[in-house]
Amino acid sequence: MDKLKKYFRNYYILNDISGILFWDNATNLPTNSISSRTEQMSILSHYTDKIFRESEVLEELSKSKNLKLSELDHKNLILMNNIIIRENSVDPILKEKLIKQKLKCEHLWRDARKKNDVSVIENEFNDLLSLVHEEASQLAQVTKLSPYDSLISKYDMDYNSSQIDEIFNIIKLEIIPHYLASNKIKDPSVCHLSTSENEVLKQTKNKLAELKFDFTRGRIDQSHHPFCGGANNDIRITTRFENNILETLAALFHETGHGVYEQNRPSDILYEPIGQSRSLSIHESQSLFYENHIFKTKKYFTKFSEIFSNKDCMLKSFLDHYHTIRLNPIRVSSDEFSYPIHVYIRYEIEKVIFTEKIKFKDIQNLWNSMYKEFLDIDLHNDTDGVLQDIHWYEGIFGYFPTYALGAMISSQIKYCCPFYNDFLQKPESRNIKNIANWLNTNIHQKASLYSADEMLQNISGEKLNSSYYSKHLKDRFIK
Repeated sequence: MDKLKKYFRNYYILNDISGILFWDNATNLPTNSISSRTEQMSILSHYTDKIFRESEVLEELSKSKNLKLSELDHKNLILMNNIIIRENSVDPILKEKLIKQKLKCEHLWRDARKKNDVSVIENEFNDLLSLVHEEASQLAQVTKLSPYDSLISKYDMDYNSSQIDEIFNIIKLEIIPHYLASNKIKDPSVCHLSTSENEVLKQTKNKLAELKFDFTRGRIDQSHHPFCGGANNDIRITTRFENNILETLAALFHETGHGVYEQNRPSDILYEPIGQSRSLSIHESQSLFYENHIFKTKKYFTKFSEIFSNKDCMLKSFLDHYHTIRLNPIRVSSDEFSYPIHVYIRYEIEKVIFTEKIKFKDIQNLWNSMYKEFLDIDLHNDTDGVLQDIHWYEGIFGYFPTYALGAMISSQIKYCCPFYNDFLQKPESRNIKNIANWLNTNIHQKASLYSADEMLQNISGEKLNSSYYSKHLKDRFIK
């Protein structure tokens, strides 16, 4: 096992390097340097891919299956086997093509979104989609899953589309009907920033440090799309300053949740499969916990808003945005009640993409019709429509369901965290740190030792139960 662990250490360190290059690509890369960065990422992908194709790795894997292993190493070996099979299932030439096309489309997406012009990216996106179909086909042959499920399993190994369909029934049968029947506001109040951006960042960093983000091992920068990347001991959070400062702040808390999870994975197994985060659904549960169950609570924000000179205006805007159901075409700007509907639409479209192999024009039309059917929104431009998210233009499919799964998991965690009620009563530093420490102990430090349902069973006594999510939404939005 020791030799296998060395190979995996190299594999994860190369992924860390890729994470730093990707962060730089999104924040600092000069416009005319994209071709150079594409070559760098392609070569790095080539060397990462080679690791598990070495004959010695396969020999060590075979030998280890006959060893008497500890419980931890037995779990490690299962994950190692799955990773090696998955990594070797996709042709290395296809991997390099995907890397290059993903980077090309990502930069074209920025231009298309800015210009509200799908023609900028349509042909290149269809080429990328063809490559993703081939990737899914190659993965499916090895995983014995459907092409779409094989892509979902890249981001969440615990739930397939049949299970997700069942879990998402609460969105289809309860959340959407209630949303459509509710009184929704169209124009929530927006306050202009009364404090400098530098001061807002400074004050917010103090709050994020309270939530256990270690700024000696991480930083915040600005990019076109907020994300958390980098490496375990070098976490890079990005945000963007919006016209509505609340969206900037919510994104910072959200990405901090991701960052704290990464910073607190167990150091002794950091570069082993059991030391990785279990899934993006669990990862998303941590970012949404910080965003929805800390930042968006009334008492916490009331205290937080003291940094603004126009505090009363900020509080009114906060209630309009985060405690009221709204009409909003943008997923990342939507209220929590409509948010899962945005995710549901993307999930349903992805299922059609991989069963019927539709292309951009059909995706665009399906998007617009589903927004009308499920959200009662007429879309008047593609920047607010099919161009709003970066994910598909980075070749990422099967990822969107993890957002709603993460929201559901975070709600179940909230109602089972023994320190949460104390926080709701008094959102002071001690109670906040108690929650952060509890999350570290019960989730972050568990890494990939347990499946999502096993983790939730340990915390709440039952597997993922969407009724907790329904309860949270009703508690916050149904007056």
